[in-house]
Amino acid sequence: MKIKYKEPYWVKFQWDITEHHDNQYVTKFDKEENNIIKDFLHKENYIITCNFKIKNHYKKDDVSMVYGKPGKNLGLSYNQKSKTLAFEFWTTNNTEDVFNFVEFKTLTVKEIENGITLSVARDKNKIIVYKNFVEDNSIEFQGNLIDDYKDNALFIGCSSPDCDSEKHRYYGEIDISHFSILSKESDIEKGKILYESETHNLLLHKFYDDVLCYYDFKTINNLGIIYDESKNTNFLEKVPTEYVK
Repeated sequence: MKIKYKEPYWVKFQWDITEHHDNQYVTKFDKEENNIIKDFLHKENYIITCNFKIKNHYKKDDVSMVYGKPGKNLGLSYNQKSKTLAFEFWTTNNTEDVFNFVEFKTLTVKEIENGITLSVARDKNKIIVYKNFVEDNSIEFQGNLIDDYKDNALFIGCSSPDCDSEKHRYYGEIDISHFSILSKESDIEKGKILYESETHNLLLHKFYDDVLCYYDFKTINNLGIIYDESKNTNFLEKVPTEYVK
């Protein structure tokens, strides 16, 4: 699926599909904010995996986000001037905020344009980034992520769409075919197994309960909501226009 420039999606709500209208997977009216999604980045272990491509001609800001959270920048960012991808985040040690930056060292422009699978794993106070499930770089940090990252959605294709400063909104056009979050795990082999699993077999894995979401972008309902293939719970929804400046 291509997520177009200035048409971001977010994973924010937990959906109840016990009741729904005819010919719809979900409705506008049966959702509530999901605290697990909001808080997982503050846990000691998780793996975020995505497969995507960014063509050179795609519309994008100087810095755009494959995914991220609003507030101080957190997420997987793409700098089109330097043609580099990195996971960036802020931490606090109670006296000051510290910016952290983990670049994918061996990633090439050709791989970005043709499509690549990248994972970001947290193992306590260490962030490890993987290219095709092979470790590419890492960083250790002190403290924990700043509280700005709590109580906010996780955006796909942008960060901070309602920011007053246009250059800090971080919009980007991307083709994305996989996005998943596995909590309570930092073993990249578990992330690889999840990525390679057929969706109908996900519940057979011992770590199934720790899968927060799994999107292959193949099932979209008539409201433009992207189906969660893991537990049919945490759907991706297009950010309402009133949130996008």
